[in-house]
Amino acid sequence: MVQRYDGLAYTPGERQAAASMQSNGEDPSYALDPLVARDWELRANGIRLEELLAAYAQQQGSEMQALAWFTATNATIGIAFTYGLHPNASAGRPYDGMWKREYAGGGSVVVAYAEEPETRQIYIGILWQQRRLHHPTIPVLAVPRGYTPMPERGELFTRQSKEVVEHLHRQTALLELTEEMVKGAIRLEMLEPLGPPATTNNADVDTAGEGEGVYFYRIELPWSYLEAERPGTFRLKAGLEAKQGVMEGILHCQFVPLPHALELLDDADNPAAGCFFTEVAIGRLTRYLQRQGYPILCTI
Repeated sequence: MVQRYDGLAYTPGERQAAASMQSNGEDPSYALDPLVARDWELRANGIRLEELLAAYAQQQGSEMQALAWFTATNATIGIAFTYGLHPNASAGRPYDGMWKREYAGGGSVVVAYAEEPETRQIYIGILWQQRRLHHPTIPVLAVPRGYTPMPERGELFTRQSKEVVEHLHRQTALLELTEEMVKGAIRLEMLEPLGPPATTNNADVDTAGEGEGVYFYRIELPWSYLEAERPGTFRLKAGLEAKQGVMEGILHCQFVPLPHALELLDDADNPAAGCFFTEVAIGRLTRYLQRQGYPILCTI
């Protein structure tokens, strides 16, 4: 059943998928009716978009247009931000908003670890990375992760089958791991999923397609890949540490005991902690290892 309010068609319960304007000039389903109140103020180079539309109409000698929707798209990394009638808006309470769409619903995150043979102690691979929007001066804790690459002829808003989405994410995980942490003899089948796909914000991130979301993986590396860096801390042996991550601010890779990694993440005064993806990846791995009977909380 289609309802109408203020001249705008709305189908209750139907997610308004992001889509490009049709070639015939038809507005997308999330175009805002002029009577819907706007809470967002949108500017380009400090100029309100409504003013830019007015200037464009004057320059073209065309009819004045109200700001109804817009998209900001990066096809290189497969991300689009859309503004318009928010998909969560109800028929009785329309409102404007902005939401994000990533190719295949999101990227992939990998947590690598190794087991010390004699003690069964688990050592977690962590990255120290410059992320100036996280902290302006110090490196922060991270694990390998990245966007799902979009093919040259891929369509950002197209829903893939679940099988295709899963394949894309696994390939992304392998790519990010070998670019940001470890080279070595890493094979696709060594990656194991950690829980279901996740959304970073189900209010403003579009993961409505089957199997879409951020994927988390674990990979157990051979203990022989590591060597002591200092007491209680290991590093990858010479020739095994990936170097491409330097371009993304990755400074160093260490393998630390899992209890120590959890302490770093849980320390309320640690400015290097707080990355959502790192928290979820290591948290999911911890729960997996607990189910396998590993002595997670043993003292070092």
